[in-house]
This record gives sequence, C-alpha cells and structure tokens, in this order.
Amino acid sequence: MRPPGGFSLFLAVAMSLSLVTMGWFWANQDAFAPNTLPWKPVMLDAPPRWLAHWQLYRLANDAKLCSKALTTAGQLRITPLENRRIKGECAFRNVVRADSSPISFSPRVTATCGVTAALYWYQRQLADTAQTHMDSALVGITQLGTYACRNVNNLKEGRLSQHATANAIDIAVFHFADGNSASVLRDYGKPTPQGRFLDAAHDQACGLFNVVLGPRYNRLHADHFHMDTSGFLTCR
Repeated sequence: MRPPGGFSLFLAVAMSLSLVTMGWFWANQDAFAPNTLPWKPVMLDAPPRWLAHWQLYRLANDAKLCSKALTTAGQLRITPLENRRIKGECAFRNVVRADSSPISFSPRVTATCGVTAALYWYQRQLADTAQTHMDSALVGITQLGTYACRNVNNLKEGRLSQHATANAIDIAVFHFADGNSASVLRDYGKPTPQGRFLDAAHDQACGLFNVVLGPRYNRLHADHFHMDTSGFLTCR
C-alpha cells in the first residue's frame, strides 16, 4: 500500500527541515564552545565539558593527537620520552615529562600523555576550588609517584597496576600561597576548609580521570588520591 498523501508530505517536510538544520549546524559549528563537538580537536586551555572522559580516552589512545593537545597548551612544557620495555609487562609507552605546568609538582610528573592531559585540566579547575575553600591560591602539589613496576595493591599475583606503565598518579598534599596545606592523610573527611577542599578536589578528579581512589576506598589509600586513565570508570 502507498502511504497516505499527508504522510508523504510530512516526510518531505521533515527531511527538508533536517537538511536545513544540518546545513546551519555545519556552517555555524565554530560558534560552539571549545570541547563541545566530538570531531573538533581537544583544547586543554578551554574548560572540559560533557565529552571530557571520552576526549581524554581518545588522547590516551592516540599518541599523535595527544602530543598536539599537550604542545598547544599554553602553560605546559613537556619532554617526550622514548617508548621502552622496562621489566616484563612494565613499560613506558607514550610517556612525557612535564617540565613546567600551571601548578608546581614535587617531584615533577613523568606520566603517560593521557594522564598529563587530564592533570592539566585538573590543575586549572583546582585554581577556583582553592579560592573557594581556602581563600588562597594553590601553588604546589606533592605527589607520591607515577611509575612503579608492580601489581594492583602490591600483590604478588593479579592484575598489573596502572603505575606499571606510568598511567597513574598518587597525590598526597596540596599547598597554598598563604602557607597552609591540605593533606589527604591529615585532613580528608574533616569539617574544615582543608577537608572541604579535599572533598571538592576528589569530586573534580572523578570528572576527568577514569579511576579515582581515596581514603574511602581502602586503608592503602589513606594518605593519597590515586588517579588514572584506564579503561573503566570508578570513583571512590
């Protein structure tokens, strides 16, 4: 049976409107905010948006794309390191050293390109968080390490840790311009400015990194936030 004439007219009008809408969309795509459209390059100097997890996953799995994103970030200077197998499955693949970044890390961060990109967005977000909760600028971060050739939770057997490929970072202390600090071990969970800052810092990390683990997860994370860009999502 032929569709009724009215239905055919409806389809024709709908298709016409769709084509007009698509034409307008493509002609005006530059009017959309950076990091809004999935086919556009990732701009680390613009705020992350609804695609953040997916965009960081793309960067983590595309060395060329990730390198371009890092080298065009205005407050970041990196040195790419050679890919190399270190021991067994432990290796450096698409790893960079951050020679300078918006916030000073101690020690300097050597991590995968994907983790470095996520950290750049994270540092820029933390600037406002520090002013809100600590009324002071965030000037430094103490990290406990990115690379360690080991399994998850240091077990003799089991799944390889993300640290075994420098695809993770453990953050312990945040330092502020007025001399105060927020320590995960000392301040997490307390009803203080430091405690509230750490709660916010943990939540912001979950919006960028695929895996974020802190003191609520287990006692092995009592003194730090673990953050990585592995292939599954968990925030604890």
